[in-house]
Amino acid sequence: FHTRHAALAALALLWCVALFGRGYWTPDEPREAALAASVSAQPAALPSLAGVRFAEKPPLSYWLAGASLRMFGASPAAARAPQLLYALLGFLGVLALARSLLGNGPAARAPALAGALVFVTLALVYQVQSWLDADALLLAGVCLALAGMHAALAASSRATRLRAYLVMHVGLTLALFSKNLAGWLVPALSFLGFLVWERRWRELLRPELYLGALLPLGSFALWVRAVAALPDGMHTLRILFWNNLVGRVLPLAAAEPQFNYSTGHPNWPGKYLVELPLYLLPWTVLAGCALLAAWHGARRPGPNRSAWRFALCAALPGLIALSLAATARSIYAAPCMAGFALLIALWAAGRDRAAPTAPTARTALAVTAMLVALLALLVLALTVALQGTILRASWPVFALSALASGAMALWAIGRGVASAQPAPIRIAQLAIAWALLLALGLPALFGAMNRTQDIAALAARVGGIARADRLLLWNPDETTLAWAQLYLPAGSWSALDAIEPGAPAQLANRLRAAPSTAVASLIPGSGWTRADWHAYLLRSATAAQLSKPQRISEPLLEHAGLVPQSQVERPGGRGYLLWRLPPGAGPPQ
Repeated sequence: FHTRHAALAALALLWCVALFGRGYWTPDEPREAALAASVSAQPAALPSLAGVRFAEKPPLSYWLAGASLRMFGASPAAARAPQLLYALLGFLGVLALARSLLGNGPAARAPALAGALVFVTLALVYQVQSWLDADALLLAGVCLALAGMHAALAASSRATRLRAYLVMHVGLTLALFSKNLAGWLVPALSFLGFLVWERRWRELLRPELYLGALLPLGSFALWVRAVAALPDGMHTLRILFWNNLVGRVLPLAAAEPQFNYSTGHPNWPGKYLVELPLYLLPWTVLAGCALLAAWHGARRPGPNRSAWRFALCAALPGLIALSLAATARSIYAAPCMAGFALLIALWAAGRDRAAPTAPTARTALAVTAMLVALLALLVLALTVALQGTILRASWPVFALSALASGAMALWAIGRGVASAQPAPIRIAQLAIAWALLLALGLPALFGAMNRTQDIAALAARVGGIARADRLLLWNPDETTLAWAQLYLPAGSWSALDAIEPGAPAQLANRLRAAPSTAVASLIPGSGWTRADWHAYLLRSATAAQLSKPQRISEPLLEHAGLVPQSQVERPGGRGYLLWRLPPGAGPPQ
């Protein structure tokens, strides 16, 4: 009883700090916020960035974030508010699925709770659930779909099976409207892999499986129809389903370079498997023990064999399929983490722990506790080190972070020595300690990140230099368009891509119409050395003193008669040159 309530309090604190205690961080979050803001007044078939439709993902996560921005105001906390519900839904989905796998009896409660706590505290899942992106909604949808799927497979009556499959299809709808058809990768491979392994072909003939499919397929068809009705709708659909979907799996040549998704985030053989131990932190050792137990449990006849097989099908086929794709990002593997959490729950419940090759539970839990303690000490060391720099936190925040990190390190060491309690209880206790470390130990580090990632201040400086003059963003990237859309007055700026057909003529026309236009171009790279960073952090030099005048070659701007007059940059990071026509110079003819 006390463990459950402590776990819920720790999770609430974990999610609230991660979602509401920081600003927008690059990459991606400023863009996602700008897309959500574009549909905050009224939902559209697709969000837009700087007036251009964004045809990478279906719009559900943007609609929900946009509605939150409309209700609670334009802030990072408001944009992320729906993700609190996504995180809770993912936790409850894995909890229900673990209970179903373990038999729903009283003995299943503790290991099921341990498995759900492991899931939401995995390093990769924590990253996805706290990051402003569509992957948090995808993860919630996949967990809900897997929970309904296994409940239907284990059902003994048609009514129960129909209800469970309806839950599955609700989850599939969420996954579909968050990441396109790619959202079905893990649920589909889990379902088909389990049916093949168990030789349950008749499941495909049950009408209950297909009745609920009207929800995802019907709603998706209506959305596709709405996109097709847009101007240039068929071209947009090609980008959505060919360039952005197939193009991430296979290397495709795109007529428009910005839609050649196969060149971004290149994959290499074994990438996900090499990085898997990092995704599973701090539960890597337990996951290894669970995989060893699953090797025996999935082959040995008995009542637990199907549970082991379902957990393996939820974890491994999706990871293998992702390894074959042309592109790779860690967050793509997040839906597979539910399967690993289920394996750990089965292992914690004592299913096939007596396998001759499996490490003992006592040793594995002691090593995990020591790992939590080491990570807590690392957080403490970084917190103390930053306090002597310009990125120092306020003393109350520093004291909270330092004390929490130290306390969690000592507590985890104590848990590593103690061994009287059952494995599920010890896992739950370690999960609570890890959640408290992330919630109470990281605020000082979050504050430092907020200062180095402050795009609102960057936008204010650029807008202040441009003053009342028209601002033209030259060859902007997505982050530039995002901060302009988020923080500059509507109508005070525009964008022009240097590779756009007729860009020189458009530039000349805009300068003739408004000769006082300020043009901002992105400075590639920061130009700061390690010595510069050292001087800045130790306050021996200011950011302005360390700022190196940049000479960026922009032939089209120079040909138009523009000269660089100001330079704005974030300490060691993103910077811009602001160009103007020299005093007395006439607009280009």
